[in-house]
Amino acid sequence: MTTTQKLCAPVAPEAAVSRRCSRCRCRLSAYNTDELCGACSRAALPPADDTPRIPARVWADPEVREALAAWNFGQVSRLVRQRGSIRQEDVAQLTGLSQGFLSMLESGARRLTSIDRIVDFLDGLAVPADLVRVPRRRPVPRSVGRTTIPARTESRRAERAEVLPSQSRERAETDAPWTPEQAIVALREAAAFATDDRAGIGVPHAGRSSEVSAYVQRWATAMPYRIARPRHSGAEVPEALLDQLQATTDLMRRMDGEHGGGSLAQSATAHLAVVVGLLRHGRYGAETGQRLAAVAADAAGQAGWYQLDSGRPAAVAHRLMFAALRAAHAADDARIAAGVLVHLAISAYVSGRPRDILDAVRAGQERTRGLDAPGLRSLLLAWEARGHAKLGRRREALHTLGLAADLCVRGRGADEPHWLVHLDEGDLHAQAGSCHLDLGDHRQAVTSLALAAERLRPARVRTRGLVFARTATARLRLGDPQGAYEAGEKAVELAARIRSARLDELIRGLTESLPGLRHRVD
Repeated sequence: MTTTQKLCAPVAPEAAVSRRCSRCRCRLSAYNTDELCGACSRAALPPADDTPRIPARVWADPEVREALAAWNFGQVSRLVRQRGSIRQEDVAQLTGLSQGFLSMLESGARRLTSIDRIVDFLDGLAVPADLVRVPRRRPVPRSVGRTTIPARTESRRAERAEVLPSQSRERAETDAPWTPEQAIVALREAAAFATDDRAGIGVPHAGRSSEVSAYVQRWATAMPYRIARPRHSGAEVPEALLDQLQATTDLMRRMDGEHGGGSLAQSATAHLAVVVGLLRHGRYGAETGQRLAAVAADAAGQAGWYQLDSGRPAAVAHRLMFAALRAAHAADDARIAAGVLVHLAISAYVSGRPRDILDAVRAGQERTRGLDAPGLRSLLLAWEARGHAKLGRRREALHTLGLAADLCVRGRGADEPHWLVHLDEGDLHAQAGSCHLDLGDHRQAVTSLALAAERLRPARVRTRGLVFARTATARLRLGDPQGAYEAGEKAVELAARIRSARLDELIRGLTESLPGLRHRVD
C-alpha cells in the first residue's frame, strides 16, 4: 500500500464507533485519523496574518519603476494592484488612505501633494528605498537588482537615450537631488542648453507628461535649502548690482507682451548667463544669496517662456523652467515659482496635456494659499479652468472661472508678486472665451472674446492677436466664414507686429479653412 493510500484509508469500523474529538467530543469521521475534528484543528492553528503583501517582482516591473520615478502615485497604485493581484481595499489597508481617495487618485481626479501622505503611501506599500528617494519613517529594503528587468526593456531604454539625448538629459535633471549645488548646476546647464541651436531636436514637442508632473511634485515636496558662498574667492556681489539685474528682467517682461518672446529669447538667455556667473563665482552671504537666487529664478523662468514663445522645442523651455523652480526654492519665493508654473501650464496647454496644467497650477495654489495675493490666485484659477475645459469638464471649468472672477474684483493684495500685472476684465473674458471654445460653446465663446477684445489694452499685442484668432475659430464653427475672415485679418495684422510662435501657429491653422488669409500670412 502506498503512502497516499495509507493516509486516505478509513479507520476500521469497530474503532470508528468509539472515536470522538478529544476537545469538543463530536464523533470523528472514519476517514479522520487525527484526534481532533476539522473545526478544532483549524482553531488550534495560530491566527493567520491576513495583511496583504506586495510581491517583490512588482518592484522589478519597468512600468511600476517609471511611474515611481515620475511620482505618478495614481498609476503606481493601479499598477501595484494589477501586478500584485491585490484589491484596492488592500492598498487602502496598507497605506491608510481611504478607498474613495485611492479611486480618485488612480483616475487622476486627486493628487498626493503632502509629503507626509506620500511617505505613508510609500511605507505602506514597502516601496524599495532606492526607487523613490525621500526620507522614510521606517527601514525599507532596496529594490532587486537591475538584472531582474528584462534585457529587451533595458535595450529599448538604451535606444531611447541614444536617439533622444535631450530627453534623457531632461529626465536625469528631474531625478537629480534638490540641493544648493544642484540648483546652480541646473541653471548653468539650462542656459548652455538654450544656446545650442540643435538642443531639443528629435524630442517630441509634446514632451513627456510624467516628467513635467514629476518635477512639479518634486518642487512641492523638496526640503528647504539656501545658497550662500561667504568664503568664496570671487568678488562680493553688491545689492546695487542685483537691483540692476532685476530691472533688466522686468524690462524684458514689459517688452514681451508687445514684441513677443521671439524678439527676446536670445537676450534673455545671455542675461541669465550673467546671473548664473555671479552665483557660481561671486562671494555672498545667506541673505544676498537668497535674493540672488530669486533674481536667477525670475530670469530663468522668463527665459524659458521666451524660448517657448519663440518656437524652440519644449525641452529647451522646460530645462530653463525646471531650473527656475530650483532657484525659486532656494529663494523661498513661492510667488516666483507660481509664475514659472503658469508658464509650464501654458506649455502643457499648447502641447495638449491638460492634466499637466492642473498639476502645475494646483501646486502653485497650494504653496501660495496663505498669501494676500488675490491677483496671483485669480491667475492660477483661470489656468485651472483652462485645464478643466480642455478635459471637457464643463461644471468644474465654469465654477473655477467664477472663483477667479471673484478674486479679480478684490484688487491688488499686499503679497502680490511684483511681476504680476493685475488681471483686468479683458484678461478674464479672454480666458472665459478660450474655455467656452474648448467646451464647444462657440456662441458664448464669441461673446466673451468680443468683450476681451474691447477691454484689453492696445499694448497687449499678443493677447489681442490670440483673442482674434480664437474668435475666428469660433465663428468658423458657427458657420460664419465672413465673420471668421474679419477676425482672422485682425489677428494677422497683430501677428505681423510681434514674434510669437503661439500666435503664428493659431493663424496657420486658420489658413486651412480661410485660404484668403494665406497671402496675408505669407
